[in-house]
Amino acid sequence: MTELLLLSGGLDSAALAAWRKPRWCLFIDYGQRAAQAEHRAARTIARLLSLDFHALTLDCSALGGGLMSGHTPSAVAPTPEWWPYRNQLLVTFAAAWGVTRDITTIAIGTVSTDRRHRDGTMGFYQNLDALLAYQEGGLRVQAPAIEYSSAELIAHSAISDEILGWTHSCHTGNSACAACPGCRKRQETLAIVGWPR
Repeated sequence: MTELLLLSGGLDSAALAAWRKPRWCLFIDYGQRAAQAEHRAARTIARLLSLDFHALTLDCSALGGGLMSGHTPSAVAPTPEWWPYRNQLLVTFAAAWGVTRDITTIAIGTVSTDRRHRDGTMGFYQNLDALLAYQEGGLRVQAPAIEYSSAELIAHSAISDEILGWTHSCHTGNSACAACPGCRKRQETLAIVGWPR
């Protein structure tokens, strides 16, 4: 199995990188407001873990919604930060990038609390996995931490304090706002794990 990890630079994907040690890490700037800080965090995390890092820029900002885009959330948005079909887009982009590089599996850092969005559920990944497997290349998608909370994933991964310090989780910009759902989740998770340890 040759694994490609979607590395966003946040807590969950960073812990997954430390745990899984994938062949490649891919960061995607899809037009999110925090792309610059996320890219810097992802690149640094990959370097600290000695992982092969790549980045794509695909401007989907016209499709965005909610806090991550700065646009008004859609009426169907389950949460303020919801970006329509984001995980589906990211996995599709990663598959298109990886299929010509002998990637067999795409890993994504979904955790148990992401179930508040449909694209954070096991059913979503089972359907997406079947679709990828059906298409040319027969790629697969996995969410290895989908049964873990963020704190459980951090404990399981044995990620270092230094790497945790580089993560960026803000939904609204390149400097942490300390108020958005991403910042609050990061603060709460780091408190649970006792960072710095």
